[in-house]
Amino acid sequence: MRQRKNAIDTLIKVGSRRELRERADGWSANLSLPDAQTLTRHLDTLEETDHIFRLGIIHTYTSALLDPWLDLHAAAQGITLQTYHAPYGMSLMESQTGSGLSAHTPDLTLFLLTREDLHPELVTPISAFDQEQRSRIRDEAVMRLIEILRRFRANIPGRMAVTILPRILSSGLGLYDGQAEHSEDAWWASLKQSIAASLDNELDSAMLLDLDRILLELGRRAFFDPRFWYSSRFPFTPQAANELARHILSLAVVAKSPKAKVIVLDADNTLWGGIVGEDGIEGIALGPEYPGNAFVDFQRRILDYQQRGFILAICSKNNPQDVHEVLESHPHQVLRSRHFAAQRINWLPKHENLTSLAAELNLGLDSFIFVDDSDHECAIVRRQLPQVEVIQTPSKTVEIPFCLEKVSRLEILSLTQEDLQKTHLYAQEVQRRQLQTDVGRQGGDIGDYLKSLDMTMSISLDSARHVGRLTQLTQKTNQFNLTTRRYNEQQMREFIESDDWTVGSFSLADIFGDSGIVGLMLLRHLNASTAEIDTFLMSCRVIGRRAETAFLETVLARQASSGVSRIIADYLPTRKNQLVANFLAEHGFTLGEDGRYSRDLLAPPSSMDTLPPITINMTDR
Repeated sequence: MRQRKNAIDTLIKVGSRRELRERADGWSANLSLPDAQTLTRHLDTLEETDHIFRLGIIHTYTSALLDPWLDLHAAAQGITLQTYHAPYGMSLMESQTGSGLSAHTPDLTLFLLTREDLHPELVTPISAFDQEQRSRIRDEAVMRLIEILRRFRANIPGRMAVTILPRILSSGLGLYDGQAEHSEDAWWASLKQSIAASLDNELDSAMLLDLDRILLELGRRAFFDPRFWYSSRFPFTPQAANELARHILSLAVVAKSPKAKVIVLDADNTLWGGIVGEDGIEGIALGPEYPGNAFVDFQRRILDYQQRGFILAICSKNNPQDVHEVLESHPHQVLRSRHFAAQRINWLPKHENLTSLAAELNLGLDSFIFVDDSDHECAIVRRQLPQVEVIQTPSKTVEIPFCLEKVSRLEILSLTQEDLQKTHLYAQEVQRRQLQTDVGRQGGDIGDYLKSLDMTMSISLDSARHVGRLTQLTQKTNQFNLTTRRYNEQQMREFIESDDWTVGSFSLADIFGDSGIVGLMLLRHLNASTAEIDTFLMSCRVIGRRAETAFLETVLARQASSGVSRIIADYLPTRKNQLVANFLAEHGFTLGEDGRYSRDLLAPPSSMDTLPPITINMTDR
């Protein structure tokens, strides 16, 4: 008790939310309710919160007792949380326009459901049913849940997250359950898989938040508090409530905060133990025995993050040949050179190298997460580059594999084909820059370089095939983005299905590969002859190839052929999109007295004379 009090006393002296978050492993596991409230009061005295997040909760067990824990993690993340608890029970009235939930306009609606809510027959042990009955109950449970959620989806904005409370008692068949033909655990796993697949395929912006993951991490006795469950229908211990609240606020962080895109890693004492320049490749700790096995596991975890779509880079004060020898030759090295989109291995200050990496990748520093073991290096980067999130690896080697587990910005809400190929796509950009340099050395200009790329653009109009990627582009693209309006999957699908909107997107292929979908235009038709550009954006990966001009002119030419004679557009300046401040003026738009741009499609565009050498393929819905 005294040790915990001392820890809380230390934490309430911390002067920033970011620093307190970076110490999360030291405070987030075993807090009491008074501890949580003390920390929240301290956090509320720090810098102003950055965002408002509206949470709606539909619940069939007590939910209000989660509030102190939700408030704690919201305060730690710099979020003002506004929570609406619907009346107790699965009330479909809350799905209607005019309900309390509808008026709350939630960013996230959280469903706290029990197993019995899914199907009336689930009050009976599932092992009591034969295989045919079990399949029927599973299918009916999924169908019932999806139908209910569809009613909420029709009228309630924002994302939906469904939770199913695990059973307070362990499997009915006990130790035999794992090999039983009618295994309860296996059936519930198949039900969750079916629910998750149906949410992904049949509903936009909906997900399963699996409470069994928290149960597995904490253990059943640390997850459930029987006293509260049987007396107040609140199932969670403080530890479980704290962890569930952290998961929920992670969804808020991913939705509201600047998107993390790059994980930059130190080498010595981060990717392996020891200093390769002094210990040599044979002397560093990296392998199947302690302490090297902890570093191997950390590298495996980093590969997991790459599979989530994060770009990897190295920033190390070292001799390049020493690090490259480990990356290419060490038998237990998991991360090889091909896994890193960019590297800075030299003796320059790390904050300068991080700035250089941001320029090379054409990404903002606020999308960087920097991981290093050194107190000194972490402190300098925090001071010189406050927009970079700094994670210092733990001093205990056995804790290093887990050091990124509670970084909310490393969670994802979707996963696209472009995410899986991101490091490869950025590596292609390095090849393109080298080609441009080579063309310049041979006396060629930008036109010669673009022609040498042999580019082909594939434009899709009103295609629902890539709703997730199009939504992701609105949420992540900041620099080449005229209006930076953010949309969710439900809204994007509505645009595609509406006769009042045209949704155009493009991918760009060249001699180095295919970029995937990198551009989006949302056009809203005001009447038969006038339309406005609501959104025009392009991934920074293809900046410099003039794809934006080819895309804009091709889509506008299609609009002109269908009778549209006037296009209205806006440039809404932000701190990050100065890159496109002159885009509209450079493409034939005139600024009016009302502050909006317009263009006459009946007049030939001046930019048509300078269209880049790109072959265009277009497909409609």
